[in-house]
Amino acid sequence: MQDDRPLRDRGRTLEEEFFRKQNEELVARLRTTEARDQAREHLAAATGISDKTVIDSLLDQGVTHATVAALALAPLVAVAWADRRLEEKERRAVLQEAASAGVSAGTPEHELLESWLNQQPPPSLMSTWSSYVREVAQNLEPAQRKEFRDTLLQRCRAIANAAGGFAGLGRLSPEEQTVIRQVEKALEG
Repeated sequence: MQDDRPLRDRGRTLEEEFFRKQNEELVARLRTTEARDQAREHLAAATGISDKTVIDSLLDQGVTHATVAALALAPLVAVAWADRRLEEKERRAVLQEAASAGVSAGTPEHELLESWLNQQPPPSLMSTWSSYVREVAQNLEPAQRKEFRDTLLQRCRAIANAAGGFAGLGRLSPEEQTVIRQVEKALEG
């Protein structure tokens, strides 16, 4: 009679390996889910936004609690890229506005902003920003909302004027005007 132990042992080893791999995959998925949930919680706390869809959209755009300051600058980036090219004067103007808004070089929010300046972000960034700003505006008093709106539109126009017209002054392109109208519309609600 032949000994079945080596075959049974091999079968048991294969079975254990199968379940070990399955467990590792399950643990990895759980960690990913936990990390996403934790990122949601942190971003919700940083922004005051409770809408899970808006938070998920922000996370999908690369916005985290550490980079939320960059999101406030998304309209400036959109104006700079309005004509599908970013001129050096526009880039410098965006970075100057970012610095005046407290976004310092070497920070995660500055890195995210730089990535948007190096490669045109998708159009969904502005729709994400619009959702974000509507949520934020709900928590502002009318005077604060007006100040926020006026400051942001002034910054958008500064970016648009950075490379336009004579000596960088005086002419907004139709594309820049369209983006500025989108910003105004988002700030109305």
